[in-house]
Amino acid sequence: MPAFRKEHIDALFGEIEDNWKETPEREQLHRDAHLAIALHDSNRDIPDEIDRRIVALVEKHKP
Repeated sequence: MPAFRKEHIDALFGEIEDNWKETPEREQLHRDAHLAIALHDSNRDIPDEIDRRIVALVEKHKP
């Protein structure tokens, strides 16, 4: 499975900023995204504790 590259990461985080820039959960979404990308790149399952919105973005932007 190919790893995330810069363009994938930029698109994912750009979408987080576009959708949740002014929300209190923005920082947690960023943390979840970093972890979800690392888990994806290491071919591990993303646990249920990761926000489902982030899981959807990982699926959308993955290589």
